[in-house]
Amino acid sequence: MKIVTKITAYSPSASQNLDEAETRSPSEHQSIRVSNVLNRFTPQDDVDHSDDDSDISTNLNQDNPASALVQPEPSAVPVRRGEMQTWSPSCPVIDSSDDASDTSEQPPTDFFSSYNRPLMSEEPEVLSTYHPIHEQNIFQLSLNEGSALGLNGPALALVLSPSATVSFVGTYRLLVLRGSISILGTTVTPSHVLHHVFAPCSSPVPVIQALVACGESSTSLPDIPARILRVVDDGDIVILLQELRTGIEGLGHVMRTFEGVFDHLNLEGPSDIPLEGIHLVTETQRSMCAFQLPPSWEAALSALPFSPLDEAASLPRPHVLLVRGQKNSGKSTFARVLINRLCSQYRRVAFLECDLGQSEFTPGGMVALSIIDRYVFGPPFTHPTLPHQAHYVGANNPRSSPSHYLSAIQALVETYRLDLQFATSLVGIEGDGEDDRIADIIPLVVNTMGWTKGLGGDLTRQIEELVQPTKILSFDTSPPDGTEPGDPRVHTLEPITPSRRFTPSDHRALSLLSYFHAVFHNPMHSAPLRQTTASLWSTEVPLCARLPYELTLRLALDRIVLTGAGAEDVVRTELVRVLAGALVALVSGPSPRASDSNEELYTPGSPPPDPASSSCLGLGLVRGVSSDGSKLQLLTPVPLETLVNARILVMGELGLPVWGWLDFRSVDGGAAESGNVPFLRWGVVLERAASAGE
Repeated sequence: MKIVTKITAYSPSASQNLDEAETRSPSEHQSIRVSNVLNRFTPQDDVDHSDDDSDISTNLNQDNPASALVQPEPSAVPVRRGEMQTWSPSCPVIDSSDDASDTSEQPPTDFFSSYNRPLMSEEPEVLSTYHPIHEQNIFQLSLNEGSALGLNGPALALVLSPSATVSFVGTYRLLVLRGSISILGTTVTPSHVLHHVFAPCSSPVPVIQALVACGESSTSLPDIPARILRVVDDGDIVILLQELRTGIEGLGHVMRTFEGVFDHLNLEGPSDIPLEGIHLVTETQRSMCAFQLPPSWEAALSALPFSPLDEAASLPRPHVLLVRGQKNSGKSTFARVLINRLCSQYRRVAFLECDLGQSEFTPGGMVALSIIDRYVFGPPFTHPTLPHQAHYVGANNPRSSPSHYLSAIQALVETYRLDLQFATSLVGIEGDGEDDRIADIIPLVVNTMGWTKGLGGDLTRQIEELVQPTKILSFDTSPPDGTEPGDPRVHTLEPITPSRRFTPSDHRALSLLSYFHAVFHNPMHSAPLRQTTASLWSTEVPLCARLPYELTLRLALDRIVLTGAGAEDVVRTELVRVLAGALVALVSGPSPRASDSNEELYTPGSPPPDPASSSCLGLGLVRGVSSDGSKLQLLTPVPLETLVNARILVMGELGLPVWGWLDFRSVDGGAAESGNVPFLRWGVVLERAASAGE
């Protein structure tokens, strides 16, 4: 079945505007649109604009529909993108909507020439000083040699000299056999754990650096093949690479903006890595940069005491580390590095996500408490995770429901303190005797939102009061209002330059589509307090062609709740139309009383589920609703064993990105709906941008 979406824009003066459009030149259209936008703009310093999705979904100018039909020409006049957006999701533009007063990221005058310029510097940066030479510093392991190390499938062993660097684009498994390495700000030592590394060129590319061997770091695993040991000198490091086939590359077909981000950019580059999906990168190329750990980050991480805090004779107190700062400062990247540093000392780390617009492990629109038990080597869309507990707010920022936002965070903090911070019940039941990391204490990392002015700043301060952090990692150069200067808990960090190739909304849309195409295993089959992260992605079939679950509403659900601005105006007779195609949260809650069994499923203006007695299990997409409203078709990646606990359906302000509705399967060499969907470009802009950057 093929879903066809019709998009209309109504205006009483539409016909008149269309008639006038036929007599105007393109330059006249451009000046009229700019004038209309500037006349309608009103500065709002207390509002967070960065979470609007105007930079990824095409908006029609309701005041003048005719202007939306004319392709704009490049202009030096700055246009407020929050008011009118004429570029489609396949045309990444620079996000200038962080703050109303911020003019440092206005769209460039020449869009196509600036799209693919190098991000860090004009001169290429050397990423790999390692040069592979077969049977000298790179060895392809036989099946018997791999089996001795507990491996299945083909594998390569690389011998690195001290301080050597090597970088790859793609996806791969990484195992350290001898010595130690640094990757994405984390030191990895020899173990039998295969680390999954996702290195798309849409994010800073990880660089593997061989560390100088000293003390215990010079240890090695047994059963390293003798032919490799014969060429290893003192201080050399040996790592092992394997293919990592997850299907995540198929997300580029789902969202064409990210097509080919796991491929090698330089077709004439070396091909000395005979493993599929792994490409050696010797230097930075167009629209690509390498991950670099700023000195202030390293200083702050080195100064943190990662061992449990001893307080008199009482129980040790787990660390609670809060990361705060403005948008596009590197908060999420630093939080990821912080998690990895903690995973070196603890078997589990708790992560409290308070940033609704740029979530790390869960889709946007929810605050979530997740359990992390392995290194995180990849951007957010590469590790969608089922949270330990979560609550759905239904928006990219909390400005429409600040009280519910704080209540949800308070409930998650109480869950951490009561159920997670002391995991003494797990001591002794985990049989990995080689793992000497701390098992009975789980530290907490809190990632706050980037809205730091006005209401956003007030909410951030209240979050600090709720979590009572032991350390605060701040990207703010000056202390926020209401905080004491010189707080010994605060470590000041320098911000990093964000990537300009993709906007925050691009990454947000990709994370949501990655979530819906992810394959999760049943968490009930896992050990207690284990991380449930997707290891496979199914992208062969688009969402519009998948078989949905069919729910009989009266039997499957207890309540349907609509949240967000204007939701209270939706009457029961319009609920069927509102739910069709909606993005909804699947929430578990207490069973209704017998006296409430005859009540209506939906009551206009009803409050969202109480965070103290409910939990968001995941998100779903309503594929269709029967005309009488008795049945509903639902698409969701949530495992069926977990889905049966969902009794409440919550619809917020968020929706599925336009790419999620399309049939991306090939028909006659092109996408099935290519050319048939209005206001969407299928690679034309990207090709022009690439040719302009040559």
